[in-house]
Amino acid sequence: MEVKPTLVWLRRDLRVTDHPALYTAAARGGPVIPVYVWAPEDEGDWSPGSAAKWWLERSLSAFDCSLRNLNSKLVLRRGPTDKTLCSLAKESGATSVFWQRGFVSRNP
Repeated sequence: MEVKPTLVWLRRDLRVTDHPALYTAAARGGPVIPVYVWAPEDEGDWSPGSAAKWWLERSLSAFDCSLRNLNSKLVLRRGPTDKTLCSLAKESGATSVFWQRGFVSRNP
Protein backbone atom coordinates (compact mmCIF):
# COMPACT_ATOMS: atom_id res chain seq x y z
CA MET A 1 0.00 0.00 0.00
CA GLU A 2 1.36 3.39 -1.02
CA VAL A 3 2.01 5.84 1.81
CA LYS A 4 0.80 9.32 0.89
CA PRO A 5 3.08 12.36 1.33
CA THR A 6 3.31 14.07 4.71
CA LEU A 7 3.72 17.82 5.12
CA VAL A 8 5.99 18.99 7.92
CA TRP A 9 4.99 22.53 8.82
CA LEU A 10 8.03 24.38 10.10
CA ARG A 11 7.84 27.49 12.20
CA ARG A 12 10.74 28.50 14.43
CA ASP A 13 12.43 25.12 14.82
CA LEU A 14 14.69 25.06 11.77
CA ARG A 15 16.95 22.07 12.36
CA VAL A 16 17.30 18.79 10.56
CA THR A 17 18.77 16.67 13.34
CA ASP A 18 16.76 15.88 16.44
CA HIS A 19 13.53 17.24 14.96
CA PRO A 20 10.63 15.06 16.19
CA ALA A 21 8.15 16.14 13.50
CA LEU A 22 10.58 15.46 10.65
CA TYR A 23 11.65 12.17 12.22
CA THR A 24 8.07 10.97 12.72
CA ALA A 25 7.07 11.97 9.19
CA ALA A 26 10.09 10.17 7.72
CA ALA A 27 9.36 7.05 9.79
CA ARG A 28 5.99 6.70 8.01
CA GLY A 29 7.89 5.72 4.87
CA GLY A 30 6.30 8.07 2.34
CA PRO A 31 7.50 11.33 0.85
CA VAL A 32 8.14 14.14 3.35
CA ILE A 33 7.47 17.73 2.26
CA PRO A 34 9.03 20.30 4.62
CA VAL A 35 7.16 23.60 4.32
CA TYR A 36 7.60 27.06 5.80
CA VAL A 37 4.65 29.44 5.50
CA TRP A 38 5.45 33.15 5.71
CA ALA A 39 2.35 34.57 7.39
CA PRO A 40 3.28 37.54 9.58
CA GLU A 41 -0.40 38.45 9.91
CA ASP A 42 -0.93 35.13 11.73
CA GLU A 43 1.69 35.97 14.36
CA GLY A 44 -0.47 38.37 16.37
CA ASP A 45 1.70 40.35 18.78
CA TRP A 46 4.91 38.90 17.39
CA SER A 47 5.45 41.00 14.31
CA PRO A 48 8.94 40.35 12.93
CA GLY A 49 11.19 43.36 12.57
CA SER A 50 14.01 43.80 10.08
CA ALA A 51 16.59 41.92 12.20
CA ALA A 52 14.21 38.97 12.66
CA LYS A 53 13.48 38.91 8.93
CA TRP A 54 17.21 38.95 8.18
CA TRP A 55 17.81 36.05 10.59
CA LEU A 56 14.85 34.11 9.20
CA GLU A 57 15.99 34.48 5.59
CA ARG A 58 19.45 33.14 6.39
CA SER A 59 18.10 30.39 8.62
CA LEU A 60 15.68 29.20 5.95
CA SER A 61 18.48 29.20 3.38
CA ALA A 62 20.78 27.16 5.64
CA PHE A 63 17.93 24.78 6.50
CA ASP A 64 17.15 24.28 2.80
CA CYS A 65 20.84 23.55 2.14
CA SER A 66 20.78 20.88 4.88
CA LEU A 67 17.65 19.36 3.38
CA ARG A 68 19.15 19.32 -0.11
CA ASN A 69 22.10 17.34 1.27
CA LEU A 70 19.45 14.75 2.23
CA ASN A 71 17.82 14.81 -1.24
CA SER A 72 14.93 16.98 -0.11
CA LYS A 73 14.11 20.66 -0.34
CA LEU A 74 12.21 23.29 1.59
CA VAL A 75 8.91 24.52 0.17
CA LEU A 76 8.31 28.21 0.90
CA ARG A 77 4.83 29.70 0.68
CA ARG A 78 3.22 32.98 1.66
CA GLY A 79 -0.35 33.45 2.82
CA PRO A 80 -2.70 32.57 5.63
CA THR A 81 -1.29 29.43 7.22
CA ASP A 82 -4.46 27.35 7.29
CA LYS A 83 -5.41 28.02 3.68
CA THR A 84 -1.83 27.66 2.47
CA LEU A 85 -1.32 24.29 4.15
CA CYS A 86 -4.66 23.01 2.85
CA SER A 87 -3.78 24.14 -0.67
CA LEU A 88 -0.35 22.50 -0.53
CA ALA A 89 -1.83 19.27 0.86
CA LYS A 90 -4.32 19.14 -1.99
CA GLU A 91 -1.62 19.99 -4.56
CA SER A 92 0.82 17.35 -3.27
CA GLY A 93 -1.66 14.65 -2.27
CA ALA A 94 -0.51 14.83 1.35
CA THR A 95 -2.89 13.33 3.86
CA SER A 96 -1.07 14.37 7.06
CA VAL A 97 0.52 17.51 8.46
CA PHE A 98 3.06 17.21 11.27
CA TRP A 99 4.47 20.10 13.29
CA GLN A 100 6.24 20.93 16.51
CA ARG A 101 4.57 22.74 19.35
CA GLY A 102 5.74 26.35 19.45
CA PHE A 103 6.87 27.92 22.68
CA VAL A 104 7.04 31.66 23.14
CA SER A 105 8.67 33.29 26.11
CA ARG A 106 6.56 36.07 27.56
CA ASN A 107 7.85 38.54 30.10
CA PRO A 108 5.42 39.29 32.94
